Amino acid sequence: MSSKATFDDLIRLKLRREERMEQLVDLPVESLGKTLQFKAPTRDEQLDFIEGVRRAGGVNGSYDAYRQLVYSCCPMLHDSELHKELGVTDPCDTVDKLFGPVEVMSIGDKLAEKFMAMGTDIKN
Repeated sequence: MSSKATFDDLIRLKLRREERMEQLVDLPVESLGKTLQFKAPTRDEQLDFIEGVRRAGGVNGSYDAYRQLVYSCCPMLHDSELHKELGVTDPCDTVDKLFGPVEVMSIGDKLAEKFMAMGTDIKN
């Protein structure tokens, strides 16, 4: 049986959460053959992702949520010069120009697992 949480336990939980949200993580991108750096999604980005996956009527809807998460969490993809070079008007289309759908969802799963501590639970 679990013991009761203390005030100190709650403070440690808060500090661990803040620390995790400030982390940057390098994730391998197979098509690139290198890693890209990602930041933790904000609370709103997490909620948008979870809502997008839950309300998705299929793979296309889920993909849109993953695509937005990958774009939001990768500062390098926000570069206006990159958008210009790729010919995108919607910055989120940068993800589509660079990565295939399976790779986008794989990266998104890794981000969710690392920063949201939910992994695949959100898909159900």
